[in-house]
Amino acid sequence: MFRYLIELIKKYHNKNILRAHKKFLLLNCVVGKNFCKSPAYKDTEMQLLNVKIVNKTGDKNKIRFGSYCNVTVNIFLNEKGSITVGDYVYMNSVHMRIDHNLKIGSHYLFGPNIKLWDTKNHPLSSSERHRQCEYIAHHGFVDSYQAGGGDINIGDDVWIGMDSIILGGVTIGNGSVIASGSIVTKSIPENVLAAGVPAKVIRMID
Repeated sequence: MFRYLIELIKKYHNKNILRAHKKFLLLNCVVGKNFCKSPAYKDTEMQLLNVKIVNKTGDKNKIRFGSYCNVTVNIFLNEKGSITVGDYVYMNSVHMRIDHNLKIGSHYLFGPNIKLWDTKNHPLSSSERHRQCEYIAHHGFVDSYQAGGGDINIGDDVWIGMDSIILGGVTIGNGSVIASGSIVTKSIPENVLAAGVPAKVIRMID
């Protein structure tokens, strides 16, 4: 009897957490049809807890998911940015730190532990970094918009392998594949396999 009561309390607690999270989620982004409803998930409602969003714009329309997206993602969107995701997109533990504009096409596969990071954050100059460290200690974090960066555009039918990093100012063309562990610092054309640090075109894909 006692075990049954414990399970009942847990179930009630989980439902309250899920209800609050779902409400928060829908205040911070717009989702299309059948968002996170794949039969691959044991519990499609609980899967929503794996969608974590900080939206500094204050406008839910700045983060938009298309229809039939199934995602595990952690998003930080800064004040001037936007994120648009197409239809039939699968994300497996993806981290996004977006200051500018991120556009992702449809029928897109993200492997696990991928990062999309569009701001440079820190200067190359050692003397400037020296000053920046002291600024952070006394005044708080620097304005990342002063550091530069740029938009990320990813086409349709793209696959990005696990542990890859996509940096700002990059376009990845339709149908391309980014091999696991790559760091994409420059644009990649359509229908190619790219790999390496930094990522370079290996060959065309038929």
